[in-house]
Amino acid sequence: MSGNHHGSTWLGTSWIMLTDVVGTSVLTFAGVAKSLGWVLTITFIISLAPVGVYTAILMSRTGHVTKESQGQRPSSMGEAARMTLGGDKAAMAVYAMVYGFAWLGQSSYILVLGKCLQGILFHIELCLPIATALSCLLCLPIAVSVRHLSDSVLLCFINLFLILAVLTIVMAKMYYVGRPAQVNTFAFAQQMSFGSVFGAASNVVYSYAGHWLYFELMAEMERPEQFPRVFLINVPIQVSLYLLVACWGYHFAGDKAEGYFLDNLPDGPAYRWASALLFLHVAIAFLVKNVVLARALHQKLAPSRVDVDLREPGGACAQMQFAGCVVLLLVSCWAVANSIPFFDDLLALIGSLLSGPISFIFPMAFIMGAIKTTQEGRSSVQGCQLSVVGDGLPDGERRASDFIRHCHTVSGMLSRVDFLACAIIASFILLSMVLGTSGTIRQIGENISTYGLPFACQARAHRSTSAAIIELVF
Repeated sequence: MSGNHHGSTWLGTSWIMLTDVVGTSVLTFAGVAKSLGWVLTITFIISLAPVGVYTAILMSRTGHVTKESQGQRPSSMGEAARMTLGGDKAAMAVYAMVYGFAWLGQSSYILVLGKCLQGILFHIELCLPIATALSCLLCLPIAVSVRHLSDSVLLCFINLFLILAVLTIVMAKMYYVGRPAQVNTFAFAQQMSFGSVFGAASNVVYSYAGHWLYFELMAEMERPEQFPRVFLINVPIQVSLYLLVACWGYHFAGDKAEGYFLDNLPDGPAYRWASALLFLHVAIAFLVKNVVLARALHQKLAPSRVDVDLREPGGACAQMQFAGCVVLLLVSCWAVANSIPFFDDLLALIGSLLSGPISFIFPMAFIMGAIKTTQEGRSSVQGCQLSVVGDGLPDGERRASDFIRHCHTVSGMLSRVDFLACAIIASFILLSMVLGTSGTIRQIGENISTYGLPFACQARAHRSTSAAIIELVF
């Protein structure tokens, strides 16, 4: 970082995390409830929240262990892998998965932005590839300007209220129109299968999957050890909001609910305003992830300039390089968004393939690797003690004693309860990867046969059956 750049507080970090996690994922919950029914929807939303917090705390503990044993905290998941799992090969594999996940998440944002433009201009037949391209152009000026996460804290604070406004408009309109007579709800959805259950659960997993960003957020905090405090704000907001949207959407749309929450509305001012506000919200969320991804790409291509600010010597060149990285990311995200133009299916695929391993399995591997690395670093406690005592320092014995005490402390950081929790979490995630991915791929195939091939027009007029039912009722 440059000398003029200051870290964020835990409160500011909380708003950044909410922008990344609470946003597009909440828009799928009416469709999730349609696939699961009341019981499983509520169960997954509530039970996966503490799982997400637990694995995040494991990441914070990993940072503490590496700080004590290796003198520094990891600044990314890739660096955590390098420090705890065996060097460069492990780091490259984790980098590929983590930034691939973030890149696919950006693609889902581009898809939503395109659908928002279609909603704003619902009176014309605007094809999705054109709408997503226009969205990229609208985001470009801001995307090339912001290069540090903490520079976006105020925007992130505002962004939470934007998504709340969107959800309020949609839910108020659904209440005003009322529940159509054709709508049915069930405790357990009819015709469920393991594939459909874990496919829908993958959307819930994705909604708690902000972990890919946590080491970067901790690295930009003034006091990284305060990171766990963010969940005092995040968890109540997330769980309450997710339950409200899922239950409200399922009550009013039931078995006719659409996977994209706004598609449950008829054409009109409410749909247009909700789409406009959602466009602003997603554009800000896109900006937050863009900072991390573009900086990572910039770091790979021109490491000497990644932290050079515009006003410093060479700053103009650094800014142009950063802008080039942004453009490359936008073009590739546009291509992915139009390859899988079904919003809930795209999120479910990302959730089942990558969200679970990255957000729940990697943190467990990091803390175990950190403890193992620290224990191996002792080599021989007795030899270490003799070495420290023999350096002639007056406080040599005290230092050796501190080191021994630290080693024993680290070796006891994971209890039997921790190992049991890790085993249960890993089993669930592996099941969701296999069954959720297969179920989602089948669903994508069905949607392609119904709505058209990738890069097809996918105009607003073809969007949903439930909105048509609501329009007839209204």
